[in-house]
Amino acid sequence: MQKADLQPTSDGIPNQIAVDETVIQINNERHWLYAAVNPETNKFLHVRLFQTRTTQLTLLFLRELREKQQVEQVTFLVDKAHHLKAALERLGLRFQTTRHGNRNAVERVFCEVK
Repeated sequence: MQKADLQPTSDGIPNQIAVDETVIQINNERHWLYAAVNPETNKFLHVRLFQTRTTQLTLLFLRELREKQQVEQVTFLVDKAHHLKAALERLGLRFQTTRHGNRNAVERVFCEVK
């Protein structure tokens, strides 16, 4: 049995990637955990920890993701966070604002991390 349905079941280029960030505490300091997750497999595609949250750091995260994965034809699933949408627009990447459905994959993964 796969723990909380979070184990990958296949490897392939997804047509959607859920992207989000969450604040976590490490040694009484706040850090922002960014993650890109394949919503079909719940597999982490890229993860990065920053000490703050800005559009510039979001751009850095997405550029690193683009170097690791073929994302030019992917639709990114994001919440209403302005910095996520601004960074995706600046990079010319497609995105869809959604709070439910496949974007919840990244929220499920964050629950496992926290």
